[in-house]
This record gives sequence, C-alpha cells and structure tokens, in this order.
Amino acid sequence: MLAGIAFRPKDPIDDVLGGIADHLLENNQSVAGYVQKRRKDRDCGTLVYVRNLRSGDEISITKNRGAMAKGCKLDGDALSTLSEDLARDIEAGSDVLIVARFGRSEAEGRGLRDVISRAMEREIPVLVGVRDEYADAWDEFHGGIADTVALDHHAILTWLDQHTSVAKSA
Repeated sequence: MLAGIAFRPKDPIDDVLGGIADHLLENNQSVAGYVQKRRKDRDCGTLVYVRNLRSGDEISITKNRGAMAKGCKLDGDALSTLSEDLARDIEAGSDVLIVARFGRSEAEGRGLRDVISRAMEREIPVLVGVRDEYADAWDEFHGGIADTVALDHHAILTWLDQHTSVAKSA
C-alpha cells in the first residue's frame, strides 16, 4: 500500500497533499505525515518549514547559514526530529501516512525511509511525493511495489479508495 506521486519543482505537491490530509481529517481519519511550506529569507532566499499533519506544529528543516553563504542547508537535526515525530504518530495508529518529499536524503539512504518502511510494516497506506530527479532512487527503494498516482486530488482519493478503507467513508 504505497503510492508515489511524481512532481516537478514548481508543481503544487504540498497544496494537493495538504488538501488530501484536510479532507481525510474532516472525515475523522487519522493522518500522520507532513507537508512543506517555503518562506522567503533575505540571506539564503528561501527557508523550508514542515507542518506536521497530526499536530499542526511547524519546524524549519533548513538552516540559514548567513548572508555570505550560497543558499540554505538541510538541518539534519530537524530532519531527525521530524522522523521521530512521524514514527511516534505511526506507532500511535494512523489511517494514512503522507510524506511530501522523497528527496536527496531519502535517495542517499537516510531521511524518512525508515518511517515509510515502518508504516508499510504496520499496513498503513503511504502517499509519497517523488520529485522527478529522484525517480530512479525511488524506484530502487520500493523495488516495484509502489503504484504511481497523478498529482491530482481526485486521483489520490481514488487510489486510497481502491487500496484501503481510508477514503471509503470520505
């Protein structure tokens, strides 16, 4: 019960997945996971925050390295905190896990790979946004067991309806 949602950098992956989460939550489903938000920063251009879909808490996952740096850098400690939070949410019981990005960290064998695997072990359906440049690493990670779903609210709900009991009451 794993679905990859292919997207490109300018696609509204977070809006679509946030809308799916809101829809499920409105229908009394338990949702674990996160979506990203970007905020302008005068030093490094853009800082990336994540919103935990269960708690609503936001944390920055990038570090501002100062005005002389070239861009911001992923904050490994923040990513670890996110991973721990999501693992706790999964263990507490969830109807679905939404991971907005299978990105560089996951492609390199780190990041939220263990969270995705643990959700699958617990038979929790998992939706994962997969940016085009990480498609090969995603394919290697799932080994052919993931479905591909269009970046479309209706298509995602249809996948959930076909593969789980989550969307049936939604």
